[in-house]
Amino acid sequence: MKQDAFFQTIIHHIGGEGNVARKRFDGEHLYITVKDSGMADLEELNRLDGVSGTELNRNILSVTIQEDFLEDVTMAKDFKQLAQNIMTLAGAKENVTSVFHCMTRLRMTVKDVKKVDQKAINDLDGVLGVTYQGGQLQVIIGKDLLKVYEEVLKLGYSDGGAVDEKLDGDLKGEKISVGQAVIGYISAAVQPMVPALIGGGMIKVFLLLISKVYAPFADSSTYALLSIVGNAVFYFMPILVAYGAAKKLGATPTYSMVVAGALVAPEWTAIVSAGDPVTMFGINVALKGYGSSLLPALLLAIVAYYVEKFLNKVIPGVFKPIFVGTLTMAATYAAAILALAPLGQLTGTYVTAAILWLYNIAGPITVALFTALFPYMVMTGMHMTLGAPMIQLLSENGFDPLFRPGMLLSNMAEGGASLGIAIKAKDKEIKSEALSVAVGCIFASVTEPAIYGFNLPLKKPMWAVSLGGAIGGVVAALLGAHNYEYGSSSLFALPIFEDTIVAMVIAIIVTIVASCVLTILFGFDEEILKKH
Repeated sequence: MKQDAFFQTIIHHIGGEGNVARKRFDGEHLYITVKDSGMADLEELNRLDGVSGTELNRNILSVTIQEDFLEDVTMAKDFKQLAQNIMTLAGAKENVTSVFHCMTRLRMTVKDVKKVDQKAINDLDGVLGVTYQGGQLQVIIGKDLLKVYEEVLKLGYSDGGAVDEKLDGDLKGEKISVGQAVIGYISAAVQPMVPALIGGGMIKVFLLLISKVYAPFADSSTYALLSIVGNAVFYFMPILVAYGAAKKLGATPTYSMVVAGALVAPEWTAIVSAGDPVTMFGINVALKGYGSSLLPALLLAIVAYYVEKFLNKVIPGVFKPIFVGTLTMAATYAAAILALAPLGQLTGTYVTAAILWLYNIAGPITVALFTALFPYMVMTGMHMTLGAPMIQLLSENGFDPLFRPGMLLSNMAEGGASLGIAIKAKDKEIKSEALSVAVGCIFASVTEPAIYGFNLPLKKPMWAVSLGGAIGGVVAALLGAHNYEYGSSSLFALPIFEDTIVAMVIAIIVTIVASCVLTILFGFDEEILKKH
């Protein structure tokens, strides 16, 4: 039984469709807002097949669906039609060149954003919002994202592989600024290694926790071997970055990866350790270690792309398998070891120094501002650009006192504001949904449903999010909270703060309470949510 069919069996006992203001399926419940509650016959409703119970609270009728009906009714939401509508309004295959996703957003690159009807997509039932940032169209869907994404793939779109990666094939369409291009390049290069960074960081955290409980474990071979796994992702970071950068550019990833690998190879490490002068083509080579570095790989991947592109044009087809790869790797390595790698490392050092200088000058204010502004970065997609400076700060400095604390507290503020809505709201459905969204923010770091479903439409809760986050940021900075590993932005990542975990817990509590209380004090208009 589809949702519409189930609803049709209901309306005959609530005064017909003319008495229905709105309806919404949510889990095992069907919520119906009726204009005249006196027309709802609860006794007859409870006799219907598929209905296990009903409750009428003012003009909100809650119908509980029987368990054996749930799969047919609640899972009958037409994700196939939603996927078709989104892709059609985005310009279909003629305009969409690749599709992929994060936790809550369907992401795609398009040739011409002018061919995308963003307003129509935003108005679709099941879509929380739409944004276009850095050449990427992002459709915010929320908890049903994966179901919609599966339907998109069934329409014939490849899973992140629809981009034409021919070296001489450039996409035509909207021109983006240099700044957008740089941001898009860095974000795409860093993103593929983020899961490994989180995994490696958490391995190191768990090893530390176990050794705290059982000290002899730190001297065991098991500890030593697992530490290798935890450290590997950071030491071999240039290789991982080179892969993401090359994929973004449309180059052959292995060429850049091999050159990046040469920068951290044991032979090179031995040369650096020896300290004897070394030259290449008569030019002195800077003796530096490039393990855990980020920028050298970003730079060398660009050179590898253009060298490979040039060689593909000038070398006859029969000789390409022999000479394109050989000359690309040789030329790129020479450029990297003589100039790009030292320049990249020096730039990274200055970037880290600048961040720490700003933090040391005005730590509490810096963290407060970042935390307050972070929700708006999420809305514009700019939060995707933070991976590079976060990684650079950890690799150069060993800890992060700004980005991860601020991001975590911002999520807690979104959760606190949603909790405030759940407490103050009178509508039972709004209370239930707001509480569910609050839990998602705090425990799973999924904030888009809170932003687009509650806080942004109501406006005033967004003030509470920023102010509550800023207050928590000040507390975190004053208490010295900072993370030592990459991790994520949820409560489950607290171990990455190690010896400053108590400071972070205090800051989290302050943030949640502050944003919750401020939301209640500022107030909001529930009617906006009902229309939204």
